[in-house]
Amino acid sequence: MYFLQKQASARSRKFGQIFSKRCGIAFLLFFLGLYLPTRPPANAQTQTAPPTTEDNRETSADTPPASAQGTGSMVVGVSHLPPFAIATKTESGTDWDGIGVHLWREVAEELGIDYEWQEIAPNAAIDQVENGTIDIAITAAATARAEERVDFTQSYYVTSIGIAQTAQRNILDNVKAVLTPRFLWISLWLSVLLLVVGMIVWLFERRSDEEVFGKGMMSGLWDSFWWSAVTMTSVGYGDKVPTTFGGRLVALLWMIVALAVAATLTASITSVLAADDSGQLTQVAVLKQLKVGSVEGSNAAEALKEQEISFQPINVPEDGLNAIADDQIDAFVDDAALLSYINKNSFQRRFVVESTGLQARRYAFALPNDAQQLEAISAQVIQEQTDADWQPLLEQFLPKNN
Repeated sequence: MYFLQKQASARSRKFGQIFSKRCGIAFLLFFLGLYLPTRPPANAQTQTAPPTTEDNRETSADTPPASAQGTGSMVVGVSHLPPFAIATKTESGTDWDGIGVHLWREVAEELGIDYEWQEIAPNAAIDQVENGTIDIAITAAATARAEERVDFTQSYYVTSIGIAQTAQRNILDNVKAVLTPRFLWISLWLSVLLLVVGMIVWLFERRSDEEVFGKGMMSGLWDSFWWSAVTMTSVGYGDKVPTTFGGRLVALLWMIVALAVAATLTASITSVLAADDSGQLTQVAVLKQLKVGSVEGSNAAEALKEQEISFQPINVPEDGLNAIADDQIDAFVDDAALLSYINKNSFQRRFVVESTGLQARRYAFALPNDAQQLEAISAQVIQEQTDADWQPLLEQFLPKNN
């Protein structure tokens, strides 16, 4: 009996030892199970996310929009501004043509740029490029003020203020041009000067040479007036010559003064008739003598105001050229390129358009500041202008002879 009890006690102790070992292992595995999921393996960070480098940070922070990267369509702002962009309404929308439109299509094709047109107001190009409404404007005028807000490519055309007038002047037009108040005033003072000089010579010569200057007062004054006019123009017929010392002294002084008087008279007549062989105006100052028209608010109108030249307000350039044809005005002032285009396409070159060189405007593509594609586009614009088909393109819209 004692032996059985001792054997049972031994089994019980052995069982307790085994149970304790198994419980310890179970608790150890339990705690390891809690710890292992919270601690990732050494290579876990490499598998889930690449290490952040300086290049990665710059790429993520400065990534431009898709249109700027060339992976999406660029929004191209365009407005009706002949001859650089010409809008034609069709059933499917608006078709675009013109110098700037042709140039952009060539540039986009060479650089592989996808784009879509967006019509904008003519004076809103810079604002919309700056605020990001459009990616590029192809009919923008490059100015110093605009350069502070956007970037420009190489300019593709330079124009200035132009003057349009009738192609040829008839006799009546020339007479009207001469018989201006200014010219009549100059003629009056010149006549008085000739009469005064002639009278002084007559006073010296009337007794010494009665055959030439002494046939009565009226006849003598007329002869002396004739002599002073002939002497001033350096014609010198020799039919009337002073013989006294006083008369010759006056004649000598008058010859010297007459050089300046003749030059002044010639300049006055030239300013009135300031035109070349084709009848083109060559001086803006001449417009003060003429009836002029211009579009109110345009650059040309502002230039006329700076020159203190009054003008008749015109709504659109076509109305201005019609006003010339109807003899309502003598000349119309606006952008030279625009006038040349309208003159060719709407008036069959009925008028003469002369560029003055004033208020030069450089047309270029405008992009946002620091645009990534600026250099590539600008370089391609230069390349296109060196191609053989560039000059024929200009002549298609802007003929050499206006």
